[in-house]
Amino acid sequence: MEVNPSVRVVSRSLRNLSFLLFLAFTGCSGFKEVQITQISGVKILKITDKGIDMEIGMKILNPNHYGFTIYPSSFDINLSGTDLGTAVLNQKEKVNANSEDVHLFQITTTFGKLLQGGLGSVLGLFTNKNAEIEIKGNLKAGRFLYRKSIPIDRKQKAAIDNQSGGSILDLFKK
Repeated sequence: MEVNPSVRVVSRSLRNLSFLLFLAFTGCSGFKEVQITQISGVKILKITDKGIDMEIGMKILNPNHYGFTIYPSSFDINLSGTDLGTAVLNQKEKVNANSEDVHLFQITTTFGKLLQGGLGSVLGLFTNKNAEIEIKGNLKAGRFLYRKSIPIDRKQKAAIDNQSGGSILDLFKK
């Protein structure tokens, strides 16, 4: 059986491209670890009976000479000792090469164990202007076909801004 010459050329080109991508993302590229260096703030955008829509600013240090994209990911959020459940990052975000910039991520949390801590701890979350936020999980990042998980285990004080105009009490007014 004779193989069409154009199929051979395309196959060879794909093999060469795969080899070049492999070289770009292996040891010869000198990959340096990407880090989340700071949580710059939390904005509560919307409170519903399913969870909280919020925006979290994270300063990302990329010491590499190439940029990458952060893909939809999930992680656990704890605010002032209260578990807000699992946060889901729904959109992609581009990170530039050789940068340390703040990136704003819109996330949706599920309430999870929020109400187990009692109504007092829940109300305290939305009256404080500053709180200790803890984020644990992995951001999925990549470039072309290469994917990597960036571990996040960060705990620090951050400013809280309730942009929703409401409070957790709005959930009980139905």
